[in-house]
Amino acid sequence: MKSVSTDPFWQVTLTVDQAQVDAVDELLSEAGAKAVSSFEEGSGPVWRITALFPDEPVRDDLVARLAAVLGGQAAAGADLTVEHLAARDWVSENLKAFPPIAVAGFWIHGGHTRPPDASLTPIVIDTGPAFGSGEHATTEGCLVAIDDLAGKCAVGRALDMGCGSGILAIAIAKRWPEAIVLGVDNDPPSVRFARDAVVANGVAGNVRIVEGDGYQAPEVAELVPYDLIAANILSRPLIAMAPDLARHLAPGGNAIMSGLLVDQAARVIAAHEDLGLELTGRRDLRGWTTLVMAKKT
Repeated sequence: MKSVSTDPFWQVTLTVDQAQVDAVDELLSEAGAKAVSSFEEGSGPVWRITALFPDEPVRDDLVARLAAVLGGQAAAGADLTVEHLAARDWVSENLKAFPPIAVAGFWIHGGHTRPPDASLTPIVIDTGPAFGSGEHATTEGCLVAIDDLAGKCAVGRALDMGCGSGILAIAIAKRWPEAIVLGVDNDPPSVRFARDAVVANGVAGNVRIVEGDGYQAPEVAELVPYDLIAANILSRPLIAMAPDLARHLAPGGNAIMSGLLVDQAARVIAAHEDLGLELTGRRDLRGWTTLVMAKKT
């Protein structure tokens, strides 16, 4: 993929308590953010959230939204700032910020490098302003789960729900080369980026990326049931989409879910257990949790 400059973005930064991260992430996405990142500040309960907006957000509007969700005192203490970012070569910037990394048996890298070890499976992700490249704990947890499941089960059809950069769909295709993999996202720039990433990784023959509204995307129904569903989103959408996941997952199939904080895991597990899934794996990493749940046969 080519290194190109993009239009300017506006960056919103604020700090909140850990318990508020999920609600604020969702609030910023609903307000129009194209990328939201959350990171722990030191070893305390304070988390810093950074969001990128394609259009200039109104600070007072964001503060009002925060107050409505968190309360006025919490909103006032969030130290919210809005900063204009000039057009930049995001690929070059991200290659500097996120050097190649090894996750499980994968080597996540930009197009300018090659794996140092032939045993590692390369995944090329030249990142942009709205796309992850494997460095976040949630993506890492999902990649570890994919790598672990590869030696335990067969996958003929797989779904990456909320595919973002396409990294999980690509990883699935590389672990199960005969599988048909569908990636779905409702963000047009993510869909375009993921399609380019699929081509760059040589898996366009069995990975299809589509724009759609979750499980309501017509392409999703074409491949039911799925042996594997990956969903690296937020805890609330995971809970809301649990009935859809259960209906689309084949008996004996596996679901990999992340994007949730450690203290949110119990609610996500319970929502899926109520629908006939059972927890078979869990990984807690840097405050975030990845779950593996199987549908009973």
